[in-house]
Amino acid sequence: MSSRLGSAFVLIGLITLTIFLLTLQIGQADLLVFLLGASLSALGLLLHRRAQRRRPRSSGRFHTLRRLSGQDLDEDELDT
Repeated sequence: MSSRLGSAFVLIGLITLTIFLLTLQIGQADLLVFLLGASLSALGLLLHRRAQRRRPRSSGRFHTLRRLSGQDLDEDELDT
């Protein structure tokens, strides 16, 4: 969920930065637009990277086969 929110913030931030560059070309640039775009992009990247670092949960499908093949061994199973 936070990965999608991060991607949305990055997209909105890049659009805002593009608007800032266009207004800069015609001489009516506003510093608040630049700061808003940069902060949304930075916040989006932070959220997106934090969500990508988390290890996804493995599904319960084929748990028995993985356990039998030795791929899905937890520390509790190693001690016994």
